[in-house]
Amino acid sequence: MQDAVRPNKQCAHRAFAKGYQTWSALHRTSSDETDLWRDCLKRLRTAFPDHPRLPQNVKTDKNFRNVALVKATTTWLASNEVDHLPPFKVESIFHVAWDKPTRVILTADGRHSRATLPDIFGKHSHHISVLLQAWAYILSARWAELAHLSRHDIPLSNGNTSRSPPEHNSKSPVTINLEAVSKGAVQWWTALLSVERGWSATMSNKEGRCLHSPWSISLESEIPILISAEGKSTTSASADVSTALSAACSYLAEYCSVHRIDDDVYLASLAGALMIPASKYDGRSIALPIPETHLGEKTEEDGRLYQTSSTVTGINKVQLDRLLTLSCNAKGTKALLTSVFCEVEVSSNLCGMWLQGSFAVLDTIKNPHSLLRIMIRRDPDIGFLWLGSFITGGYDKALREGRAGWWNIDLGEAAWTGTIMSFIQMPVPHFAPDTRSISRADEFRLLYLCHDLNYTIPPLFPFPPFGSTAIEDTNIDVHEHIFCGQDHSLRFSHLTWHCSDGTKVQQGPKVPTMATRLKNGGLLGSVSELEVDYEEYDSEDENSEMATRNRAIREHEWIDNLDSEDDEPIEGDVHSTFGGHLHGWLLKTSTHRSNSI
Repeated sequence: MQDAVRPNKQCAHRAFAKGYQTWSALHRTSSDETDLWRDCLKRLRTAFPDHPRLPQNVKTDKNFRNVALVKATTTWLASNEVDHLPPFKVESIFHVAWDKPTRVILTADGRHSRATLPDIFGKHSHHISVLLQAWAYILSARWAELAHLSRHDIPLSNGNTSRSPPEHNSKSPVTINLEAVSKGAVQWWTALLSVERGWSATMSNKEGRCLHSPWSISLESEIPILISAEGKSTTSASADVSTALSAACSYLAEYCSVHRIDDDVYLASLAGALMIPASKYDGRSIALPIPETHLGEKTEEDGRLYQTSSTVTGINKVQLDRLLTLSCNAKGTKALLTSVFCEVEVSSNLCGMWLQGSFAVLDTIKNPHSLLRIMIRRDPDIGFLWLGSFITGGYDKALREGRAGWWNIDLGEAAWTGTIMSFIQMPVPHFAPDTRSISRADEFRLLYLCHDLNYTIPPLFPFPPFGSTAIEDTNIDVHEHIFCGQDHSLRFSHLTWHCSDGTKVQQGPKVPTMATRLKNGGLLGSVSELEVDYEEYDSEDENSEMATRNRAIREHEWIDNLDSEDDEPIEGDVHSTFGGHLHGWLLKTSTHRSNSI
């Protein structure tokens, strides 16, 4: 049955085929790209030059018991001429401290770990479990500097690396060999690998309770870990010791030199550390393999390669601040992951079929390394975030959210990284004078850009609405701008930070930017030639029904209740986690239109 909401069988089959062919093409091309890992990791050094970075002494909201927030103001442009459509401001929120550190478990049982350590690293993959701890400390140390805490170096406690459950006490410890390093390096590494919170990076909320940096870790290990250096070994750190950021970077560089670790491994470890706040945001622990160290013969070249630590092993401090700020926005990094499933040409009443076809391919891929390569290939610019999510185990939830077709949208993070994650980001075309109707997607874009009181929040669903709207059925703001001849598009102008001393710091690109980076897969010329397997095709399209509310949409309780002033969650067949605060996106879109679809 076909009506204004439900597509016919041919349209549904085409949407399924498009999803299937897109991801099949990505699978085929990514399997031949041996340097895909390295290319995405290299981007860490220069990624997202327009991304904001936390300034010194930024003002922090510490009024909550379990989290500290930094609130900034993002300014958006709706048109080339500010007199034509005025700019508007949106609050951006960053979670900069949590009530508890993230639990990290070092396990010898691969079945307990969802971590996927890329196979290209070979035996060096096991160093990632160690290096991730180091990067977590470095990010926290820089966080302490930016927050202007009373001390910028992070105290190391009298931790113990050998504590383990009684049943594991008889096991031989894993030895981390540091070779000839300073006493400070031994103390630092021992604290990092301590199972008793060997280091602490905290601030206090208004009540005096400790809030931990987003990268703070509570480490557990199934097997004791022994730190060995110059014939000495230790399982505990000395009390009242601290390590500054510069020293920590030096110790990390030394470790890489001793173990002949190249860029790929320590950058992959950084990618994993950047996703620690996302794990905390999800309330999820991180399980990593027990490190297995392998010492090889050092060469003179190796020594030269890792002598410098002034740029944090190849990443300058400005870039580190960008990555740190990106990592603080856990909601944003999660939105970037699921953005790979966004396809702005697929309407909301067909998105379920497109996702069905997509996962008909992805579900057949059992090798996690192959799956990771596909995700990187889909959008290489955010590939290192996918790599980090595979290392920390967060990729599984991202895939589940992608399958459901309903994920968070962060337009700020999308603009700062040049990522398309919602149809609302696409520019509005110029319309011919004889145009009788416009797509509902363009209507929604104009409504948001005009920023009427009922449309100050962007649509919650990433796929564009289906159908069209007759010109005479559009509201007065949209009608005014359809034929005005001006450009209309959502562009990032700048972000304003508020500092503790009352000053403001403004950051932004030289020229306002619009997200234009297309996803790979859909534009490949040979996509349509790939054979489609319809075995997983299911005509019951629940994802699209969720977006359109399927049958009797004109009498659906969501639309009826939107006229109410009650902000309580709507009861009925669908329970909204967003309450009744949907603004005007569904309000009277069908009931007051006689010439629109």
